[in-house]
Amino acid sequence: MQGRSDQATRSRSWLGRTADRLARIRGYARPGRALLLLRDSEAREAFRLTWSSANLFQPHGDTIADRYPVIFARAKRTLADRPGLSLLSFGCSVGDEVLTLARLFPAARITGVDISAARIAECRRRIAAIGEEDRIDFAVAGSAEDFQPACFDAVFAMSVFRHGDLNAAPPRCDHRLDFADFERAVTDLARCVKTGGLLLLRHANFRFADTEAARDFDVLDTRPRGVDSPLYDRTNCLFPPELQEKEAVIFRRHA
Repeated sequence: MQGRSDQATRSRSWLGRTADRLARIRGYARPGRALLLLRDSEAREAFRLTWSSANLFQPHGDTIADRYPVIFARAKRTLADRPGLSLLSFGCSVGDEVLTLARLFPAARITGVDISAARIAECRRRIAAIGEEDRIDFAVAGSAEDFQPACFDAVFAMSVFRHGDLNAAPPRCDHRLDFADFERAVTDLARCVKTGGLLLLRHANFRFADTEAARDFDVLDTRPRGVDSPLYDRTNCLFPPELQEKEAVIFRRHA
């Protein structure tokens, strides 16, 4: 019993020392978050991405199936699930969004990309388990720069262009996100959308309307803005409250 007690004491001591070290690291200032990092593989992956990835917006891979039923239903009505549809899930995490799109668009080819190799490995495992590898594929990527122009009928970037550290709506966002990076990334996504195709953005910390690429798109649908997704302008300054209420989420390319 004494040996077991000593082992437990040493284990707690190691956890405590490690938590103290992590608590001094930017982004993990609270001991509770440091302990979460030690115990949770997704928290560790988000931390690793934060420190190792240049093309990073949302570091966390939190996701659930059927997360945007109203928005996806509008996309389905607009696209009509016609034969030959090609869809991109940008920032697909572990594949819940891709699986949802696969059910809604049973004839479509779907590509999922995420900056995390570990999450993409889980995506591939899940798709193999249901035997859908012939029409669904995945890639590790932090941008859409490798895709050909006008290659997708719809591009979904849901809760990607945001950062949880901005939930409290600080007056500036450039300590976490920069509008110039957002514009580069979303311009690449817009380039991949076919004429008549859709670009879908939800819970972004910036407005697509403030980019040059938006000139080629019309707004099809607007939703109430999430309270934990504050909106910033081209200079990375917080928009006033009256501009925080609505978010354009579905855009159709007209040129």
